[in-house]
Amino acid sequence: MSDGALLTTAEVTRYRVTVNGRELRIDVTEDAGGLSVRVGEGGPRPATLRQVRGDTLHSFVVGGRALAALVDGHQGEFTVVLEGLPVDVVVEDERTAMLRQAAEVSQRAGGETTVAAPMPGLVVAVHVVAGQPVAKGASLIVLQAMKMENDLTARADGIVKDVLVSPGQTVDQGQILLTLE
Repeated sequence: MSDGALLTTAEVTRYRVTVNGRELRIDVTEDAGGLSVRVGEGGPRPATLRQVRGDTLHSFVVGGRALAALVDGHQGEFTVVLEGLPVDVVVEDERTAMLRQAAEVSQRAGGETTVAAPMPGLVVAVHVVAGQPVAKGASLIVLQAMKMENDLTARADGIVKDVLVSPGQTVDQGQILLTLE
């Protein structure tokens, strides 16, 4: 390498996008050359994105093809109108998708469900106690992994049966953290 050579790093953000029940993996790469998008196992295509009107009208150029889309929604669930056709789309970054899949409660006989650690980490906070009723979406446990805090939430209404961890405890991926009934 010559003394004048510049080292650049590409930042890749991976998404899992579900369109009409079909899940796609989309990689968005940003480097010194700009943005590129890769869908599934396809090759990268140069891309530009611009919000034309607020947060609803977006203009895209992907692989030389210009598109405009109306986008409405929040929290990863959107309706996208592209070329006059509305499509329901769910977008999760790879980390969120992995957390969701790993933390999904597993149904046991007798109506009990468990919440497991999606990855190895440190229990930062436990927001519930045994016997406490919880609503869907309620924060149960905060787990720190890879220098990020991950809020594990209830996937359904229930009552906390057992809390098997405490703050400051390290846990392994897949370890059961609590049980709901």
